[in-house]
Amino acid sequence: MLMNASGFDTPEHAAMLGFPPAHVRVVAVAQDGDDAFVVLDAGSAGMPYLYGGTVHRIAGRWEGGSNHNGGGVGWTVTDGDRRLGVVTIWDEAPAGAEAARVRWRSVERDVPVNAGGFLAAWWREPFPEDEWPTLVAFRVSGHWITVGPQHSSRGR
Repeated sequence: MLMNASGFDTPEHAAMLGFPPAHVRVVAVAQDGDDAFVVLDAGSAGMPYLYGGTVHRIAGRWEGGSNHNGGGVGWTVTDGDRRLGVVTIWDEAPAGAEAARVRWRSVERDVPVNAGGFLAAWWREPFPEDEWPTLVAFRVSGHWITVGPQHSSRGR
């Protein structure tokens, strides 16, 4: 992990601050300019413990931001002056899943599954008063499997 007094070389390294490097894995990263959202797995083998949050680049170096555990749907402010943020949906995926299909505001998007989890992010969005993203399906062995409404939790 490369850090100096002014931050980290990558969003992943900034997000891993405070975690023992040998016991945390990067699941997903979504980046938009100087902002990124990183999902980590800090659990043991077979017992995932997902942890996600924002990081921000200042003067070419990445620094930590807001974070939380557990997956789900949420909005995190990234531009307090304009009251904009990132809307995310992230969580664990079933064994063998290759992709997750998510829907927000009637638009579906497929995102990759990596290291047992997925992340979809929409940047520069105001707080979503009207609706939140939902998980629609997982692709396992090339076939889409629809998930039930229990996977479409309300935002934080």
